Amino acid sequence: MEDEVSGGVPNPFWKDFPYSDIHMSMTPDVLHQLYQGVFKYILDWTSTAFNKDELDACVRTLPPAFGIRHFKNGVSGLSQVTGSERKDMARILLACLAGKLASPVLLATRSILDFIYLAQYPSHSETTLRYMTTALDNYHKHRGVFIRLGLRDDFNIPKFHSLLHYADSIRRFGTTDNYNTEMFERFHIDFAKEGWRASNHRDERPQMTLWLNRKEKMVGFGDYINSLVPLRKAPTSAPPTAPTGTSSRVTFDLSSGDSVKQEAVSIQITKLPSERRQAVVTIEDAHGTSGFTRSLKEYLNSFVEGRSRHENVSNHPLPFHRIDVFHSFKIKRGELAYTEAVPNASNNLEVIHARPKKGKQVARFDTVVVYEDEEVGESTGLIGLSLN
Repeated sequence: MEDEVSGGVPNPFWKDFPYSDIHMSMTPDVLHQLYQGVFKYILDWTSTAFNKDELDACVRTLPPAFGIRHFKNGVSGLSQVTGSERKDMARILLACLAGKLASPVLLATRSILDFIYLAQYPSHSETTLRYMTTALDNYHKHRGVFIRLGLRDDFNIPKFHSLLHYADSIRRFGTTDNYNTEMFERFHIDFAKEGWRASNHRDERPQMTLWLNRKEKMVGFGDYINSLVPLRKAPTSAPPTAPTGTSSRVTFDLSSGDSVKQEAVSIQITKLPSERRQAVVTIEDAHGTSGFTRSLKEYLNSFVEGRSRHENVSNHPLPFHRIDVFHSFKIKRGELAYTEAVPNASNNLEVIHARPKKGKQVARFDTVVVYEDEEVGESTGLIGLSLN
């Protein structure tokens, strides 16, 4: 740059375009600006202030949880970190720093994380954009602590400057998922890497093209067949039953009325239970679910004609006293605020654990957030949701 090897463009092609503003072509990029840029800096500054070895120790000792990646070797030793790994780090960073660093550091870190998550909302209003602006203002208010700690000399970082333009870009061009490069990173896997693996790695380009062409025809034919099959509702008069096999899958149809849109939640369980014929009382003690018996009675009562009143259900005896117990199941990931762009099949299933303590094996009970009302999609919190 000192020798001007890169040169310059004294006469750019757009200089005489009367209605053009070249700056409008630079839209926000969640993947490279926020996660691979801004968050990368924040992680480096906070880990240096905290001590990287201590941060790695905190990361390693975090208990497994639903939706959280377990970094068994910590995070400081990772190289060529992917965007999905950055997202997993962002989920746990603040919890590892809490109580370990000064309050201004935590406030600056939390404000940046708030901004990152708010910027990925699938829909926005002036209220949510105001949340973004407030989070960014809080970061600017507390960021001076990084200079006082000797972690930075200045904040002349282009990717941090780009945060100032996010709200205006969303107003002009819509939500950030419209122009996030994460989608094209995903296309690289679908259109290049998988085609390469399907070839014999010799004269691969014609093979990859033919493979991709056949895949597109198969998908198109599948869509055509599906368009000819009328949508049918799942029966609601009896509990869903699972077919036999190596794994069982229960699908709940959430379509309503004559709507063409159909949304299904796929749950997969193993063919054999983790524990056979466990007493209901034993389950309540082992799993810490004091209301399990009553909930089970209410569930069974909902399928009985001439059902009992809700308050009288607990007075009825169960028709059985032992049931099989499954300690985990797989569920198709739903669209809860932030998901990977075009996730593949392997990433689209999450395992949920409900495993009591047994010998030296510690207990693990994952938390699941369940939608109770379709209107909560626009909510910025957990209002309208139930925790299970």
